[in-house]
Parts: sequence; structure tokens; C-alpha cells
Amino acid sequence: MPINCPACGKKNETADACSRCSSDLTRLRAVRLAAAAHLAKAYARLTERTWAAALSHAGRSWELLHTPQSARLACLAAAALGDAGGVKQWRRREAG
Repeated sequence: MPINCPACGKKNETADACSRCSSDLTRLRAVRLAAAAHLAKAYARLTERTWAAALSHAGRSWELLHTPQSARLACLAAAALGDAGGVKQWRRREAG
């Protein structure tokens, strides 16, 4: 997954350093990987019908990286828990 360098804005595909300014991108990649891992866990918990755990993992994914996918999974988990306020909140975040 490409990362835009925070120093110069260059899009970098896979390198650990920016190809334009040599800024270290390893921590940004680690954050993205952690967000993706929490998203995968949220999906797994949804399929297991452990709604609270799904919501927790989706929320952690959102905290790390604001993606429509994490908001969508959190919305589904909130709906399964009967949390109308949570559904509304996550739908707003999904819309961005």
C-alpha cells in the first residue's frame, strides 16, 4: 500500500525510505500494518458474532488509520449490539 511521505509528499510504494527525500517511512508502514491487522481481527470477530470484540478492533483500526472499511465494520458491530448512537457515529465517519 502506497504511503505519501510526510516530509515531501512523494508517493512511495514499498521502500522503507522516501525515494525523493530519504525520510524514514518504517513507522508509518508499521502503523498501517497494525491498522490492517485490527481490521482483519474485527472481521473475524464479526463472523464469530462476538460483536463487542469486533467493535473494539474496528475502533482500534480507525484510531490508527481512518478508513471507510474500519468505520463500516464498526457500524455493523454497533448495529449488532443495538447501539443506534454508535451506528450513527460510525456512518458519519464512513462518509468522511
